[in-house]
Amino acid sequence: MATKSPSIGPFPGGMDNRRPDFALSNGKEGDLLRDAVNVDVTTQGTLKRRAGTTLAHPGLDCHSLWHPASEAFALYADAGDLYRLAPNATGALTRTQIASGFGRTSPVSFCEVHEAVYFTDGLRRGSYHPVAGPTPVWADAQPVKLRDVQLMPMPAGRIVAHHINRLLVVSGSTLFYSEPFTPNLYDEAKGWMQFPARITLVMPVEGGIYVAADQTYFIPGGLPAGQGMRAVLPYGALERSGGLVPNSKSVHWMSPRGVITGAADGTVANLQEAHVAVQPATHGASIFTERDGMRQIIAALSDPGEIRFAVGDFADAEVVRKETIL
Repeated sequence: MATKSPSIGPFPGGMDNRRPDFALSNGKEGDLLRDAVNVDVTTQGTLKRRAGTTLAHPGLDCHSLWHPASEAFALYADAGDLYRLAPNATGALTRTQIASGFGRTSPVSFCEVHEAVYFTDGLRRGSYHPVAGPTPVWADAQPVKLRDVQLMPMPAGRIVAHHINRLLVVSGSTLFYSEPFTPNLYDEAKGWMQFPARITLVMPVEGGIYVAADQTYFIPGGLPAGQGMRAVLPYGALERSGGLVPNSKSVHWMSPRGVITGAADGTVANLQEAHVAVQPATHGASIFTERDGMRQIIAALSDPGEIRFAVGDFADAEVVRKETIL
């Protein structure tokens, strides 16, 4: 005699890979997912298959994709050159080279500096000026002495950011910051701050700056750190995993213990640690998306062995206890 398989779901709690296999039911509240592959979990707890992907533009070795707050264009590296990607009058994407010699051996970091974009790959520094404005060309910076203060060109680094009219550049465990309204120059005597370990993340917000090294710190008011600095998490962040939440004053990034959100006042929250164990990784990227009424933070991770894992607010890839499957 045929038997009817028991139904499971809905899944309002999303995914939980910390519970044992036999304890994935919340009773009247619904069930939990061990993993979720290429599906989204809606706010009602139902599953929806994710849309496929389409090639936007061909390339040879594309990486370091970035866009300004206006989303008018995107910049990225491809085989050692930097390109601008933007829709034309017909809606088709057009590609224009803006610089050469960047991103050949390492990722490129970008940030908006007023009407311009500053970028660096750890070895070189440059700037893109889509419209005329007062922001100086970074590569043209020369040493200047003002009132017995020696100002030097801001160095190249792995991370570049901008906060309250100061440029921020990370090199190793040192965070350099420019003079106010002079993003291409810094005071070589005091325009820097040393951290206990390699800095992996710098995320400016309205009320200060998040910096991840051996721990995650918050610098109220920005640099110089006149209001002091405090640790907000006892662990750091994955390199290059930060992003902004549109129409919000908060930011997000990926940590070794899951997705973190940081508010403008230095308040942080771990959105996943209680339910999702993340595989070890050193680098990542994250993005905030809003589609079909769902707001999600999706992160893609990688470790030195190129074993990849991705997890969103529920899951973006399959989670297996003793190995990772893309």
